[in-house]
Amino acid sequence: MEKINHYSIEYEWANVIFYQEVEAMTIQEAKERIQHTKVNAAIRAVHVIEDVES
Repeated sequence: MEKINHYSIEYEWANVIFYQEVEAMTIQEAKERIQHTKVNAAIRAVHVIEDVES
């Protein structure tokens, strides 16, 4: 079974603070998902919201 987590990512992009919920297996993967879509985003915080097994 894969373990998927829900993360809340706080990041700064274009001098604005955003919060986005992401599903990923690790914190690093969650960060990469944000930085893949927002290339110059500065990750400020990562919080685990919920652990989910699928």
